[in-house]
Amino acid sequence: MDLQTLHWFLSLCDTENMRDTAAIEGVNQSTLSRALARLEADLGVELFHRHGRRLAVNRFGALFREHAARAVSELDGARRRIDALANPDTGLIRLGFLHSVGRWLVPEILRDYRTVTPGIRFELHQGFARELFAWLHRGDIDAALVTPPPEGDGARWHRLREQQLCIALPVEHPLATVPGLTLRDVRDEPFIAFASTTDLRRVIDRLCHEAGFEPIIAFESEEIATVRGLIGAGLGVGILPRPAVLEHDDPAYRPLAPAKQRPIGLAWNPLPTPTAAAALFVEHLVAAGTG
Repeated sequence: MDLQTLHWFLSLCDTENMRDTAAIEGVNQSTLSRALARLEADLGVELFHRHGRRLAVNRFGALFREHAARAVSELDGARRRIDALANPDTGLIRLGFLHSVGRWLVPEILRDYRTVTPGIRFELHQGFARELFAWLHRGDIDAALVTPPPEGDGARWHRLREQQLCIALPVEHPLATVPGLTLRDVRDEPFIAFASTTDLRRVIDRLCHEAGFEPIIAFESEEIATVRGLIGAGLGVGILPRPAVLEHDDPAYRPLAPAKQRPIGLAWNPLPTPTAAAALFVEHLVAAGTG
């Protein structure tokens, strides 16, 4: 029992004529007859009274017709909804992103893409790198704005931007204006650190290790906005990616020397096959290159 057979059965109920239905559906009569025979064998009853070439829906056919019509309507509706979601011009793209890019890169990309594909819709999911890659592999999102995948992860990744990593200090801190400030110069300061579950924490721990010290952790947070706020409030120093747009309550940012960059790119999972909407979005961003 398949969707095509149900369509043919409903057409037969309307015409009550094998030849007319075969002409309407564009199929030969023998194929239609065999499909009806298989359907009746599957159900264990005849669905029509036979009067020569004419058919008449019997009580079993009338009952089955009600359910078949609902089933076909539901399946056709599901197909239309799937087509709408996958349509490259009007479909849905499930985009994940890191907390640290939610206020600058995400709005920029969505605005630019909507100018070329105004009918597209986005479903946004914010998370940490480990979550974003897990969601990609589970098929919960179509693409993610994230740092490079772990080695052996299998996700595709294309660089879009680089964030400059800086020593972040309270604006009134005595070291905020010292020329040639290095990471070792703040080794005795209390650090506002990212939680050990974040990818930035691993980057910062490595930088401090390379500078020859282990930071004194005063506070930890998973949220970049919280880290920025605590540093800005004078509770310690830290290492932060410099935001694209500075705000009035931001800490002072001093670039690391030598310069350190944090790459941000688009990640996607080529399997299973992405929808047309998601594939076009990825193709557009990759073709746009780096900014």
